[in-house]
Amino acid sequence: MRYGVMPRLMWAVFRDSFTRELPRLTDTPAEPLMEKAHRRYREILAPIPEFERGDRFLVNILSASMLAAVLLELPKRPPVAAVADYYHHAMTDNAVMKRFLKRNSYTAKAQAKLARQARDSVDRSAANPYTWCFTYEPGPDLTSYTANFTACGILHLLGTLRLGEYVPAMCTYDYEMAQQSGTQFTREYTLAGGGPCCDCHYQKRG
Repeated sequence: MRYGVMPRLMWAVFRDSFTRELPRLTDTPAEPLMEKAHRRYREILAPIPEFERGDRFLVNILSASMLAAVLLELPKRPPVAAVADYYHHAMTDNAVMKRFLKRNSYTAKAQAKLARQARDSVDRSAANPYTWCFTYEPGPDLTSYTANFTACGILHLLGTLRLGEYVPAMCTYDYEMAQQSGTQFTREYTLAGGGPCCDCHYQKRG
């Protein structure tokens, strides 16, 4: 993946919050560590194929690459719970992310787009193991839907980087995003936990 507009923008948007929250993981001076992590981030992105235009999961793989870059520059590996805590705060305590989470997924237009993206994900994931494959199931009305994920780019990325034990730390962030966006989120299985899929159920609160 070229270090183009979106990778650069992602780093610029989240660099401050990823730096600010580093004491949750390490007492290593934050600024020098983040300088190394920035170089590592570019290295991580280099072998990843370019994402197709309209692939909704580009931001996901970029945020996972940022986290991986930080983890790989730490002097020792932190516990999974500490990484989950770090990632939650670094992502959510960010003005851009807070605005992003206010988007409304419970409209006919939004769900038609989601259904189209689910259909496209089959071919995209076959060509690019760093993206996601999922199906979309509408609920009885626009206040709910289900997405079943059978391939996960984060699982592939962190496994390739030998950071697979931290995938569950990122999985837990789904609940935080749902909370912030006015959604009740539930699931029984995760691919990271050895399940057949990630069965993600979304219900609008209120």
